[in-house]
Amino acid sequence: MVALLAIVAIPGSTGRTVTREPFQKGMVLGIFSKTDPDYFRRNLQEIQKLGVDSISLIVPKVQKDVHSTGFYDDPWVTPSNESLRLAIREAHRRGMKVLLMPIVYLEVLRDGEWRGTIEPADWGAWFDAYESMIGGYALLASEEQVEYFSVGSELCSTERMKGRWERVIRKVRRIYPGRITYSANWDHLEPVSFGSRLDFLGMNAYYEVGKDSSSEPGAMVGRWREIQKEIRSWRSLNGDKPLVITEVGYPSRTGAGVDPWNYFGEGSPDPEAQRKCYEAFVAAWNGETMLAGVYFYLWWGEGGLQDRDYTPRGKPAQRVIESWYLGEGKSGRVSSLPEVKP
Repeated sequence: MVALLAIVAIPGSTGRTVTREPFQKGMVLGIFSKTDPDYFRRNLQEIQKLGVDSISLIVPKVQKDVHSTGFYDDPWVTPSNESLRLAIREAHRRGMKVLLMPIVYLEVLRDGEWRGTIEPADWGAWFDAYESMIGGYALLASEEQVEYFSVGSELCSTERMKGRWERVIRKVRRIYPGRITYSANWDHLEPVSFGSRLDFLGMNAYYEVGKDSSSEPGAMVGRWREIQKEIRSWRSLNGDKPLVITEVGYPSRTGAGVDPWNYFGEGSPDPEAQRKCYEAFVAAWNGETMLAGVYFYLWWGEGGLQDRDYTPRGKPAQRVIESWYLGEGKSGRVSSLPEVKP
């Protein structure tokens, strides 16, 4: 069963009191350019039946390349403010909490480039544009009474710039009264220079946990134990704040545990490989006291046993989530979800 995290009420360096909060039993809900209210109602109903009580809404904002400044919307992936408000209100109507998470997409990628290697010619101009963009979403989050807000995600090359990030966070705090995090990348667990200004630490966790498609949960749990030691050390460098895994997930293809970060990985459909990865994650993290929440990536699309992508929808992995979030021993099929045949 998911343990509730007891967080001692102490004043933090931000002057805010860290309060006792329940574990965030989360799921990333893919909305992208969706605007149909029925889409939000149907998908939130499905994931709530799995025990999910918190959803993450990822908002991709596009930057031309690693050297440019300024952000714009891609109509295929960037949800409109209307869509965000619809999803947030439907989640709140159901008693669910929301994490709003703007992220940077790059339109042009060369070898070795991604959002973690951004290097604009003018850092001041980049941060000015970023601050303006984040401020807009912080205002929306405030207006919709969103519970959690991420000021950034996986922007590794920027994390050393403490002063600029503290300025971003100050602006957000003036607008938004909820709890703030930043999502670090799993392979860049260095001290976040502005970590003391956050309410809790966020990170994604796309670690290699299996060497091949035949990896069993037991061996993968052992790998997770090693990884947890690294994460504890990283937390100690950032004030031992509560940890929320803001993204973790696995494609349902062969080799799912080898390169779960690779959206373009090859392999045949293999929902059992995905299930084993989920089982290993739950076995390793269930009851771990440093963990304040998890958001599985990603509830999106039709899913099903022939689907190779990340969604657990209509696959054995959805039962693993249900069993953990609703309590051990409850692993029956959720009737409104697509049937999973053995």
